[in-house]
Amino acid sequence: MIQSRLNSSRLPGKALMTIGGMPLVELVARRAARSGHEVVVATSEEHYDQRIVDHLDSVGIPVVRGSLDDVLGRFVAATRDLEPGDTVVRLTGDNPVGDADVIDDLASAMARGGYAYGRNDVSRMPEGLGCEVFSIDDLRRADREATTAYDREHVTPWLRRHVRTLDHVPAQSPTDIHRFRCTVDVLNDYVRVSRMFGGVADPVAIPWTALMDRLRELIREEGPSVPTRDRSGLGQSVLLLGGTQLAGAGASPPPEVRALLAHAADRGITHVEVGRADGDAEAVLRACGEPQLTKRFGYVSRVRPLGADAHDPLAVEASVERSFAELGRRSVAAAVLDDLSDARPATWERLRAYVGGGEVQRVGVAVRTAEQVPEALRLPGLGYLELPLRPGTSIPDEVQQALRGADVVVTAHSVFDGGSVLDQNDPRNARLRALATDLGRDGVDDLCLAYALGHDVVTSVAVGCDDEQQLQRNADLAARPPLDDEQRARVRDVLGKD
Repeated sequence: MIQSRLNSSRLPGKALMTIGGMPLVELVARRAARSGHEVVVATSEEHYDQRIVDHLDSVGIPVVRGSLDDVLGRFVAATRDLEPGDTVVRLTGDNPVGDADVIDDLASAMARGGYAYGRNDVSRMPEGLGCEVFSIDDLRRADREATTAYDREHVTPWLRRHVRTLDHVPAQSPTDIHRFRCTVDVLNDYVRVSRMFGGVADPVAIPWTALMDRLRELIREEGPSVPTRDRSGLGQSVLLLGGTQLAGAGASPPPEVRALLAHAADRGITHVEVGRADGDAEAVLRACGEPQLTKRFGYVSRVRPLGADAHDPLAVEASVERSFAELGRRSVAAAVLDDLSDARPATWERLRAYVGGGEVQRVGVAVRTAEQVPEALRLPGLGYLELPLRPGTSIPDEVQQALRGADVVVTAHSVFDGGSVLDQNDPRNARLRALATDLGRDGVDDLCLAYALGHDVVTSVAVGCDDEQQLQRNADLAARPPLDDEQRARVRDVLGKD
């Protein structure tokens, strides 16, 4: 069963966009059927989906229609002729890289373990290789007992709660799940997947593993992946795009801003820092609000209480709500108070309430100095911390020890000291250039970034950029090894002469 519709909110009409010489929905169906599986496309009864029906009828692919929102009911109606013990595979019409081999690999793993339901776990593998396998009998049980709109629309949540479940990852799946993304959800995805299939003699027969090899070549052309070392589950890359520092974001033509963000996503950058903590925040939020890009990033929102009384819990609520409104989505990875002094008990608890509501994954605070970290760590439920880490400054050993024992994402900023150390007129610049050469680093920016990331308690660094070229440079540097303890000590010695 392949579910498909034309009214996709992020890329309308994608089901009939051409990849590999045929409409996307046809390519998905033919690749799934390649080893003999019976394939049916399930679309809606809405008038615009008649275009899907007309095309599939013309090429001999079975299609059924049902409710737009009750997709579970659509599946049940489409499988009415099957026996209770028969097996159904759920696919979506925007994943053309997956094929019959992906399906068979999951089904075999389920059979070996005796599982009633299995899915490829896209939290541990690239998005675009997903599929689900379950029995007709269990599908009909779900239809009888699932009553919420969420369960009906998404087909399988009820199954995952009530039967023995396998979360599977194929052995050949790439481990860099962000850069090997191969679904067609937004326009940039379509361009990338079209390039993967470009020039392929037989787009139906080519195995998914061969397509991954082609994607690997595209990724190699783009540059090395920005790594992650986040142990919190947030999955944050070591380079965080400083959204509020996007130079001229309010004035730049939107295509330039979108190109910069698209390149960041393609290089494996996972998060952008935005928020209402400075005067340019609203323009940046609007620039980041392009629907084709927002889904590919998590957002760290720097919030400052809005209103006459900054310690009124409603003031921080107003800031968070304004960020949601400007961003055009009601969820962020982290909401971070811009100053530790704003973290009064009532205000902090109001911020934490967003975590309970599922709208914010982690709440945090920005500190002005590393010496404020112990006070910040006393905040109940602290999950995110931002601190300045200028070249040559250090985090006291006792503070580092405390951070190692805390479940806190730590983002460093000011790693170029506002750009001043990159200025050749700055007296520190010449000494840092000489040290960079001595340590085999590619310039002062490489040295400073490697210095900050050399602290093992630092999850990521937030760096702004002026253009795509600078972003590419920062991404290249973030992929290099950080400085070790001895090398960082030499940086401190050099800058200690000022």
